[in-house]
Amino acid sequence: MSTPAQCPCGSKTHYEMCCGMYHNNPGTAPTAEALMRSRYCAFSLQKFDYIAATQRIQETPDQAASEIEDSNGATQWVKLEILATQDGGAKDKTGMVEFVAHFKEGSNTGRLSERSLFEKIDGAWMYVSGDHEIQGHTPYVAPETDKIGRNDPCICGSGKKYKKCCG
Repeated sequence: MSTPAQCPCGSKTHYEMCCGMYHNNPGTAPTAEALMRSRYCAFSLQKFDYIAATQRIQETPDQAASEIEDSNGATQWVKLEILATQDGGAKDKTGMVEFVAHFKEGSNTGRLSERSLFEKIDGAWMYVSGDHEIQGHTPYVAPETDKIGRNDPCICGSGKKYKKCCG
């Protein structure tokens, strides 16, 4: 899967300056929300090794990336909405992020609502559990990818035109 210019997590930041940093260095997300966004992005880009490396689920502590891919490989993640966060800052030990993620599987659409729990283990944020609900047959929600014109300022913040920078 090709790497997008704009990060799929919805931050409107260049992928390499956002979740790409964490994908290249698992265990470096500074907050629970940053980890949650990077995990959503990893699902979206099918980086299942990153998903496996950033979770410590009690029921499946050694879940392999291939198992995660088997249950998620056909899902196209379309849009992420953060609803609430509780704790999960750089100095916290635990955190919660509540979100809605819209998806498409074949001709079906749906949304996953979840309260994800995170814990800092050996200095790195990890996904430890979540309560979720899946609604099927929801209206299609287009991804929030803004069209970037060749002469628009680059989304990486360099001050250059997009065509001369990341375009």
